Amino acid sequence: MNSVFIRRNSLIKLKSRRMKATIDYIKRKFGEYNELCFEGKLKPLPFKLSNSRTMLGQVRFMREKNPDDTWHYYGFVFAISNLLDLPEKEIEDTILHEMIHYYILSNQMQDTSPHGEIFVRIMKDINRRFDRNISIVHRATKEEHDKDTQVRQHIICVCRMRGNQMGITIATKSSLFQLWDEIPKFPKVVECNWYITTDPYFNRYPRAKTLKIYSIPHDELEEHMKGAQPLVKSGNSIRVKR
Repeated sequence: MNSVFIRRNSLIKLKSRRMKATIDYIKRKFGEYNELCFEGKLKPLPFKLSNSRTMLGQVRFMREKNPDDTWHYYGFVFAISNLLDLPEKEIEDTILHEMIHYYILSNQMQDTSPHGEIFVRIMKDINRRFDRNISIVHRATKEEHDKDTQVRQHIICVCRMRGNQMGITIATKSSLFQLWDEIPKFPKVVECNWYITTDPYFNRYPRAKTLKIYSIPHDELEEHMKGAQPLVKSGNSIRVKR
């Protein structure tokens, strides 16, 4: 594939202010980067805001199998999370990241994986030519996590592990009964108890559908479990302990 990034001397300015994405901002940056990096070839599509903690951006799409077993992609929607205050340059890089996805999918390119050979080649080209820092995975900083104060309900299994280490699992509602039975069987788990809490501290942990235990310092766990309500399981029901 020939490179589509032809304006070698045109740099996208980096800015340090922190902000949340808006629809108008996303549209404006999409148009700017479309001309700069993609020769204006990306067609307009619906733009949405999301409140995802795990995905700062996403190109949603539908797909169907072609007769030759390749995929045909259509029905694109461009979504950017506005949950966290982030440096503007990070939001810009997120928009560019998703535009690479959209370029690949809308041109019906068959990459080796969602972040496969084609994606990585284009990403590296943009980073090199325009002094960007697009990456495959975004890892939120402690500062970003601390600013996420949205109140959510968390169903948490607190585990004492071998060596007296502590760990937690935050279950999805659909996986609660399964994890309730599985976690005590994990060889490194000595003791486990379930709680429900709305402390925003736990927003930083992903909700698990399968067995995943995250290590947590004793003092942080003790501080943020204040006010948590213990849960009990009785037959086919789980409720707050009275």
